[in-house]
Amino acid sequence: DIAELRDNEELKAKVFHSLDSVTMELPAKIGDYTDFYSSREHATNVGIMFRGKENALQPNWLHLPVGYHGRASSVVVSG
Repeated sequence: DIAELRDNEELKAKVFHSLDSVTMELPAKIGDYTDFYSSREHATNVGIMFRGKENALQPNWLHLPVGYHGRASSVVVSG
């Protein structure tokens, strides 16, 4: 927290805009992307769907990042 920035009303008036005066847009066209299993819970839940409860989490998950092909259609404008 930097009071010099937080309390600068002139600066805030220049850089902040009300939501009703802006349009949210994606800054780029998303073609493909790689996503990673970022938590043990996520990796386990997905593993159950593909391999069943007994073999959900592969041993390599604990030692190297595991990525998968993401769907560009799941990237949406939000705010």
